[in-house]
Amino acid sequence: MRWGETQLLEKGIENARFDSDLLLAEVLEWTRDRLYLDWERNLSEQEEAHYREVILRRAENVPLQYILKRQEFMGLSFYVDERVLIPRADSEVLVEKLLDIVRQKKGQGQDRLIKIADLCTGSGALAISIAHYYPAAEVVGTDLSPGAIEVARQNAERLGVSVKWRLGDFVDSIQGECWDFIITNPPYVSTEDYRQCAPEISHEPSMAFLGGPDGLDFYRRLAEEIRPLLNPHGKLLMEIGWDQAEAVCSIFHLKGFKTHIFPDLAGRDRVILAR
Repeated sequence: MRWGETQLLEKGIENARFDSDLLLAEVLEWTRDRLYLDWERNLSEQEEAHYREVILRRAENVPLQYILKRQEFMGLSFYVDERVLIPRADSEVLVEKLLDIVRQKKGQGQDRLIKIADLCTGSGALAISIAHYYPAAEVVGTDLSPGAIEVARQNAERLGVSVKWRLGDFVDSIQGECWDFIITNPPYVSTEDYRQCAPEISHEPSMAFLGGPDGLDFYRRLAEEIRPLLNPHGKLLMEIGWDQAEAVCSIFHLKGFKTHIFPDLAGRDRVILAR
């Protein structure tokens, strides 16, 4: 355990002790608490070799979630690998706001099937969480990456939820249909900000981050293309960068949309609803 922590500290890894503990617990198939209850246990040669391997991967800034092959989101455990963006807790705000709106509609006596499309679905975290907590909805997830669709499908099967998956570029695969809700966590990092990101980010798919020179390319596309895809009372919910609310709202106001901003738990602008 001390060796693992030292290796990570030397490479400047934050939370080195936590990560080294978690990786050792994973190798031994233990809980982290058990490491401290049974700390005199000797590792077999195979276990020690495996532990050294995963520590060295983490020391190379491979995200912990990719080594463990999982990430928690909305109380659910998702499989993740290098084909998909690692789900962040900030994105839970979007799911929670959508569920609040849907449940409110049901409380007002609207019982018809609600159609929801999740663009840039990645691991499927948004679409699957919605389908899990509101199984009455018809949920579709889309992505340009075949690998991401494969991971999303695998997560849906593991978690026992029904989501339809479509391969396509942004709105292309949902054309010709009308949706009650379209949601998305699109690429919204500017080219310059991406260059300054933490080294772990380089292991995640760049296409899930890069939103053009100013990070707003995908919001412009949405504002231009989304209107015919929403029913008359349909709504669009988008995750944004903490400093993008004014710019994104302006893009949608110019196209005749009304907007509302929701903050995350830290009080930063995180989700925009457009209608």
